[in-house]
Amino acid sequence: MPKDIQPEIRRLYGKLRAALTDHAPGDRFFSYQTLISRFRTSRRALEQALARLEAEELIRIEPQVGIFVRKRPDPAVRRIVVVHSDWPSEYWQTLDAKFEEAFSALPGCVFSRALIPPGKEREFLFGRLNRELGDVALLTYAFSDCTQQDVARLLSCEIPLVFLENHISCDGVNAIDSEPEYTGMLAADSLLRNGHRKIAAIVSEPADLCVRRETGGFVAYLQLHGIRPQIINCRHHTGESSMITTEKAVYRHLRQHGAIFTGCFVQGVFATNGLYQAVQSLGYSIPGDISVIANSEVPSAARCDPPLTTVARDFDGYVREVRAGVENLFSGKPFGIRRVPSLLIERASVKNLNPQQKGG
Repeated sequence: MPKDIQPEIRRLYGKLRAALTDHAPGDRFFSYQTLISRFRTSRRALEQALARLEAEELIRIEPQVGIFVRKRPDPAVRRIVVVHSDWPSEYWQTLDAKFEEAFSALPGCVFSRALIPPGKEREFLFGRLNRELGDVALLTYAFSDCTQQDVARLLSCEIPLVFLENHISCDGVNAIDSEPEYTGMLAADSLLRNGHRKIAAIVSEPADLCVRRETGGFVAYLQLHGIRPQIINCRHHTGESSMITTEKAVYRHLRQHGAIFTGCFVQGVFATNGLYQAVQSLGYSIPGDISVIANSEVPSAARCDPPLTTVARDFDGYVREVRAGVENLFSGKPFGIRRVPSLLIERASVKNLNPQQKGG
C-alpha cells in the first residue's frame, strides 16, 4: 500500500511558510537540494508543498533557474473559509454572501469558499481540511454516512471547525444551533392557528440529524394537539433535485388520494417549487385547497405564486453569532454552542380556515 505522505506535506508546508518570513519579496529562496537536506524530506513531498505555496502566490518557481519569493505570508491575516457541498443552492448563495460581507469587514480577515464536489466528501474532509485551507472552517456536513471513527478523526482536525446546520452537537465543539425542533413547532403552530387539522409533513431532504430534529418538532407539536400528520416521503439522493423528487411524490400522492390534507410543511423552498407545480398541475389551488409553509427563507420565497409563508433562518442573527464566535476563537476564547432560533414570515400561501367572527 502506498505511503500516505499528506501529513508530511502539511508539516513541510508549515515550515516553508515560516521560512518565507525571513525573505523579502523578490529574493531567491533556497534551492530544492538545500530544502530537501534542511527539512529532511523527499523531493515528492517538497514539490507538492511548494506547489501549494505557488498556488497561494507566495513563491514563483522558474524551472532551471530557481525559486523566488513573491510576498511574505502575513501572520496577522486570519483566513476564514466556508465549506459545504458544491451544489446550486439559493440558501447557500444568500448565506455565503452575508458571511463574506461580515468577515471582509473585519480587519485582517480574508474570506473564501471551499466547495465539496458531490461524491467526494470523504476525500475532501480527510484530505483537504487542514491549515492550508484556512485558520478556521465553517463546515456544513450531514455525517449521515460517517462512522464513529470518521467523526473522531474529523473532531481531531488540525484546523478549528465551526459546525453549522445542527448536524453535530456535543460539549466542546464549536457549533451553531438554529433549533430545528423550534422550526418545526413554529410551522405546526402556524397551521393550527389558521384552523388546519388535516396536515401533512413533506419530507424532502436526506434524513440527517437536522432534518430529524425539525420533523420531530413538527410532528410532536401536532400530536400534543391531538393531530397525527401524514408523512409524505419525497427524499432525494445526493446529486438529485429535491424540486423534481418532491413534484413527483406529491403528484403521485394527490392522484391516488386527492387533497386529503388542507395544510402542509415542506423542508425547503426549492422543494416547495416542486410541490407548487404538482398541486397546480392537478387543478388544485394554493392556498384555496392546500396551504403551504416551508422552512428556509431565501429571496425567491417572496416571488412564489402565491408568495410563500416560511419559517425563516434569521440570516443576520446567524451571521452575527458566527462572527462573534470566530472572533472569540481568534482571541483564545471558546466559540461554544450558539443558538439562533428561526422566525415566522407570513405571506399568502396559508389560508385561514377559522370561522369568521360576525360583527356585533
